[in-house]
Amino acid sequence: MLRSLALLALVPALAAGADLIGAETCKACHPAAYEAWKDGPHARALSSLDEVQRKDRRCTVCHAPDADKGVSGVTCETCHGGGRVYAQAYVMRDRELARAVGLVDPGEKSCLACHTESAPGLTRFDYARKLPLIEHGGDRAAAGTPRQAPGVTRGR
Repeated sequence: MLRSLALLALVPALAAGADLIGAETCKACHPAAYEAWKDGPHARALSSLDEVQRKDRRCTVCHAPDADKGVSGVTCETCHGGGRVYAQAYVMRDRELARAVGLVDPGEKSCLACHTESAPGLTRFDYARKLPLIEHGGDRAAAGTPRQAPGVTRGR
């Protein structure tokens, strides 16, 4: 009962969870993840388009989904949700609470929103093969234990 009341008190905060705080803010607590992202394809997604494509919403919906908010490329919050509420350190220490107030733990379905059959590419998008290319798990990556795609078994 008390937990339900606490969640009800957070309803206004849930709406605010869509507020973007920017990758630089995420960097403060997740420097390894930030470094992996800034050098990766998502950070440069908008710059991969030509001038005409940068003005075409059919392209920017994936290459710069938050362009209307002044954000270029695909940022932390594109995949993990706006962090205004969940980015607080005391919230991030409680994964259940962080998810309840807006933290998204993206998976294959999230990627397939943009990486579709109709998206330009030389090969079909393979989530299990592509996931290691964007690995940015911070402590996991630094410890040499990258995140594994669900349902994928690592060979020995």
